[in-house]
Amino acid sequence: MTRVCLVAGGTGGHIFPALAFGEWLEERVENVSVGFVCGSRPLESEIYGSRGVSPFKLPVSGSPFGAPGFAVRARRWRETIASFFIFLKYLRKEEWDCCVLFGGYVSFPALLACRLKKVPFVIHEQNAAAGKVTRIAVRLGGKAASGWDECAPLPEGSFTPAGVPVRKFSPLGKREGWESLGSGRKFPENTIIGVLGGSLMSEGLVQLLYSIFRDEAFKTFTFLLLGSSEKVHSGKVPENVIFIKKQWDMNSFYSVIDGAITRGGASTLSELMLWKIPAVVIPWKLAADNHQERNARRFVDLASGEIWSEGEPPELLKEKLLSILTNAPTARIELSAGDESERLWRLISSSIGRETANFG
Repeated sequence: MTRVCLVAGGTGGHIFPALAFGEWLEERVENVSVGFVCGSRPLESEIYGSRGVSPFKLPVSGSPFGAPGFAVRARRWRETIASFFIFLKYLRKEEWDCCVLFGGYVSFPALLACRLKKVPFVIHEQNAAAGKVTRIAVRLGGKAASGWDECAPLPEGSFTPAGVPVRKFSPLGKREGWESLGSGRKFPENTIIGVLGGSLMSEGLVQLLYSIFRDEAFKTFTFLLLGSSEKVHSGKVPENVIFIKKQWDMNSFYSVIDGAITRGGASTLSELMLWKIPAVVIPWKLAADNHQERNARRFVDLASGEIWSEGEPPELLKEKLLSILTNAPTARIELSAGDESERLWRLISSSIGRETANFG
């Protein structure tokens, strides 16, 4: 029995790829046992709970690197050091054969513990720009897998392009998907655009989007704002805007939308690629190492997409939204996923000397 520990926390962008990979392992690989480790944020437990998973939790709530203010940095370093020793004990108790780190702050103490105990580890970087923990892992001799075919500033050959593991979906008919969303509104017989971004959509950007949604060209469209609420935004909401509560299961949402306006998170972009949903990507300017911009460029190269940057003319955003719909695929194909997980598993197997020829 090969025991694999998956370390992922912080946001859904780290956690959902780990869950997707874990589910793939349990379904496709014989004689494998999978466990999950996360941090202490309530959001992390909520996401894992939505998939029926109970992870081992480390008492760490954020990165000590670049934390605002001395008090916060000191607290996070205490949490990181405590988590390092706790994870050391966890490694000894569970006797993991390999750890897969999915980036973010929770991976840092796990990385140091694996290095000290000589437990093989692989780090999966979802973004087209390597985060701090990924760069440290590579310097310490770890193998890195990337969600894209670039992982700046790592040179080619120092990482393995694997793709971002994507959770399994079962497409629904648009009407069935609409009913499942529970919007309380009648099914719209028109083009539906999903707006993804939640807390990363600033008030100014939302107001700008409102002005575009009111444009004559979009009056017959319906815009679904995911994970947001009318209560948190000022001003009058356009009649063609519907707020949809946070969805951990995105199956219904993706089933009903014809296009998307989204931030540049790697997991979301990978899911849109799988569904062949065209999108205008608005990278978050404050993303570390400009990784959302880099993700967006790779998405546009590989899928149906455009990039609009905050500060550019609103008219350009309007043009790009109409453009992606004009050039969108005319039909959805049957969804399939798993190649990303298989490539990642082959990299892991090479680290622990396990054969990979036979999948379940």
